[in-house]
Amino acid sequence: MKLWQRIFLSSLLLIIVAINIISITLLNNNHKLLLEREQSHAISEYEYFAASFANSAVYERVRSEKILLSDSDIKNVASDIVRSLSRDQAAAAIYDSSKTLVSGNGQDLLELESYNSYIRGINMSGDNYYTRIFDCNGTHYLTVCSVINVEEKDYLLLTASDISEIYTLRNKQTDFIRKVGIISAAIISMMLLLTVILLLRPLSRLNTYTKAIADGNYKIRIRKRGSKEFRELADNMNIMADSIQSNAARLEKIAEDRQTFIANLAHEMKTPLTSILGFADLLKIKKSVSDKERSEYAGVIVEETKRLRSLSGKLMELIALGGTETDKKPVSLPGMIKDTEAALTPILQKNSVSLRCSSEDITINADEELFKSLLYNIIENAVKASAIGQEISLDAGMSQGEVVIAVTDHGIGMSEEDSKKVFEPFYMVDKSRSRKAGGAGLGLALCVKIAELHNAVLTLKSKPGEGTTVFIIISGEECV
Repeated sequence: MKLWQRIFLSSLLLIIVAINIISITLLNNNHKLLLEREQSHAISEYEYFAASFANSAVYERVRSEKILLSDSDIKNVASDIVRSLSRDQAAAAIYDSSKTLVSGNGQDLLELESYNSYIRGINMSGDNYYTRIFDCNGTHYLTVCSVINVEEKDYLLLTASDISEIYTLRNKQTDFIRKVGIISAAIISMMLLLTVILLLRPLSRLNTYTKAIADGNYKIRIRKRGSKEFRELADNMNIMADSIQSNAARLEKIAEDRQTFIANLAHEMKTPLTSILGFADLLKIKKSVSDKERSEYAGVIVEETKRLRSLSGKLMELIALGGTETDKKPVSLPGMIKDTEAALTPILQKNSVSLRCSSEDITINADEELFKSLLYNIIENAVKASAIGQEISLDAGMSQGEVVIAVTDHGIGMSEEDSKKVFEPFYMVDKSRSRKAGGAGLGLALCVKIAELHNAVLTLKSKPGEGTTVFIIISGEECV
């Protein structure tokens, strides 16, 4: 079922239900008011009937000069009263204390089983008015009864009024409301259908534009027409189309760079290989190597080989998938810095650059191999930017609840424009110098990804000719 059909049917149903509820409520209230009016009138007639019966009994006792009337005299008085009131009442009856009928008329009502059960259940010791409506073969009677004392005896008096006209009127009103409701529903449905179609016409136009965008026409834009809501929707869809077009262009750019990205994967794998090659060269060049040195060099080679095996898999995921699941565990920051310093020894010696490290005793949640790679890349870039004999410093400590690692060199530095682009993949400040040093413009871009995986950010401060400081700021939540 289409949207306009659901809106039309649900709205029509709600309107019809509301009209019926209002009509039935008004009809019932009117019927209730009529019944209350009839009940007041019936009580007044009953009081007149009761007073006439009591007065007639007193008159008869005085006329016959008796102290008290006998049961037969009471019966005669009752019969006279019932006959005299029969023209005004649909039925009237007088019962003695044993619920035996003394006199009455209206045989249809008096023979009704529900009526007789009702009479038998009345309490003769009370003086309240009892009212009830009986349906006798389609005729509705409103009865009023009460107990009165006449000639020192209790009698139950009852009067019944025919109120069938009230129920007939209600039935006629119900039929009238039903007919008017059908006609009103037909008129309302036509008006509602026309209104829904006109209001939802802009939605059909939006649907056409959406299909065009879904088919790849990202340049199309929707005209802002219709109600405020549809104009807002059109504006949001235009924003969506702009975003899709932008993302499509970005994905195309990523696809174009993927081959270059994979080709330069060797940049990250080169760092442990350099350490392995450096210590292997030491073993080869040195004519005499002590057992302690041989064990130390071999240990570094083994550790770097393991690191290469672990690192290559994770970097492949970082490059190919844009992220990887990290194996975080509590790691000593000074320990990682010391291991990184040892792995960088061949590069530092080759470039005649010294490294000074200082760190507070801090433990963080980190993937050890990835974090070492982060430190390695930043320090290696500092080495490439430094001149012979210069010193690189690495300082780590807590600051305002965060772990701050600062790597500072005193090399060539960079301009403000280069500082903004240096974290982009494949960007190199001095391409000829970087190529000569074996760089591919990939290291800092990977560092940014590794930092993100560790809930950290990289910032940079640099001036041409004065050097560069790279800050690794780790959230305090990663501290153990």
